Amino acid sequence: MPLRTARSWSVRWGTRERDLRARLMIQTLAKSVSVVLVWNAARLALQLAWVLLLARALGPQGYGTFSGLAGLGLALGGFAALGMGLRLYENVARDHSALARHWVLVRSCLAWSAPLLLALYLALALSMGVDTTVLVVVSIGIAEVVLAPLCAQVAFTYASLGRMGESAAVPVVLSLARVVAAGIYLFIWPAGDLNEYVVLHVVATLLAISWIWRRAHMQLDLPRTSRTAGAVELRSGLGFASIWASGLALTSLDKTAVMYAGGGAVAGEYTAGYRLASVAALPVEALTTTIMPRLFRAGGDRPLSPHHVLLLIAVVLAYGAVAGWLVGLAMALITLLLGDGFAGLVPLAALVAWWVPAYCLRMLLGNMLLGYGRKRVRITVELSGLVMMVALMGWWVPHLGLAGALKALLWAEWWMACLSVVMVAWVSTGHKASSPGV
Repeated sequence: MPLRTARSWSVRWGTRERDLRARLMIQTLAKSVSVVLVWNAARLALQLAWVLLLARALGPQGYGTFSGLAGLGLALGGFAALGMGLRLYENVARDHSALARHWVLVRSCLAWSAPLLLALYLALALSMGVDTTVLVVVSIGIAEVVLAPLCAQVAFTYASLGRMGESAAVPVVLSLARVVAAGIYLFIWPAGDLNEYVVLHVVATLLAISWIWRRAHMQLDLPRTSRTAGAVELRSGLGFASIWASGLALTSLDKTAVMYAGGGAVAGEYTAGYRLASVAALPVEALTTTIMPRLFRAGGDRPLSPHHVLLLIAVVLAYGAVAGWLVGLAMALITLLLGDGFAGLVPLAALVAWWVPAYCLRMLLGNMLLGYGRKRVRITVELSGLVMMVALMGWWVPHLGLAGALKALLWAEWWMACLSVVMVAWVSTGHKASSPGV
């Protein structure tokens, strides 16, 4: 009896200890998600204000031209620093003492990759024959290819140290600066055109990035020196750069493809609908941002349990379905927000609504693949979706216009979401097989 009693108490104590650890983990995660959610809410509120101001000021044609060129710049900007920022994120999340030696690589690769990427952007943008001026093309390139990536590197650095709130706050500064620029353009310089706005845009971006960069160096005591990356480091970094660039391409090159296939007006309506609907993914973005350090550790020696994986997928998919339904209802207000030039979105609200849950699910699963170290798998999934989306847009947009663009987006997003579910299940099984003790 005493032995049985001791075993019983041992089992009960072990169960209570596990329950306590689980509750503590949930409470910590909830607190981190709440902080990130607040900052993400601020960022997306500012981005929403930016869309509303800019779309009203430029109209579908001007807004579509700006978004198409900016999308190309954002996609190429994903290769800035050659992936050293994400590489820093992964390694410093596991060992904080490694920050200095990874940061010098970020600085070095930023310094020589930015001019090359800008030159590539200018060559591609000017060869597309877009109906705009060289000033517009160059200004957008400087803002999105050279300056904006610095914001991402700083955000990665804060996040790698577990300072998730500060990481989420970094892009808020950039969004605020751009809202101010759009406000000045609309209310103080109403007689201007896209040429005038892009000057304000690049100046606002420069001021915000200068402040972010200087403050990060002071707060984190980051070294101001550089070191040339070795072959192994470059190969590793380029793997991360491919992931970051493919993710950015999915959310930016679609605007470029629509602009090329259907013109600036169709691209303007498409981009406005996309931007407004993406606000619904805010809580999922906060969740994935918060759990990324845990996912990187999972890629090392502590994989997530199948129960936690299924729970995350179920919660995100359920949230996405409800959020998509609300987005579909909100599309009826688009003309009140942006004007009659964007009325084409109203009868296509269902396409936008069905896109939201797929986008939320793909965002979660893509980050899980990244955390598990399956960079090639994630890149394959995203590139397959990008190829499908661009091909369908090239086929449907000339004939169906905005409806064709939204249909292509919907088909590609659900393809990637479903494929990601299969890949995460496969990777999780592989982790379990390779780690029998976990």
